[in-house]
Amino acid sequence: MEFAGREGLRVFADVSPLKLAVLATLAFLLLGPEKLPGAVRDGLALLRAVREFSGRTQERIRSEWGPEFADFDFGDMNPGTMLRRQIRTGDPLGLEEIRTALDPRPDLARVAATAREALGDAEAARPQAPDHHPARSRPAGAPSAPPFDPDAT
Repeated sequence: MEFAGREGLRVFADVSPLKLAVLATLAFLLLGPEKLPGAVRDGLALLRAVREFSGRTQERIRSEWGPEFADFDFGDMNPGTMLRRQIRTGDPLGLEEIRTALDPRPDLARVAATAREALGDAEAARPQAPDHHPARSRPAGAPSAPPFDPDAT
């Protein structure tokens, strides 16, 4: 009988052998030699039931939620796993597609091009008047006027 397989070893991945020995000793002292085998049996039954429930839930998600969730695994919801997959594959969550859809730059460029076309048609139809703007009529070497700040006085 295989107790945990590879999946079960992940449960104890961060527990050192010393910690396992301490836990086993505490369990032996608290439960005693009479109750310890029953407690281990109950713990294994609980672990088996949780795994079966998890497997059934994954299968239900895969079958009912459609083809996008065909490779769904609860282990993928671990933030560390998600981050490793993101780094390895680039964009598994489809965030680039969302960024592209929400990016306003193409729409703004289209509006600006339409406005330039409309202004170009209006400029071509209107006669050109001389430019009398004081900042633009100043000679190239002349100093510009200092900016006016009403709060400075």
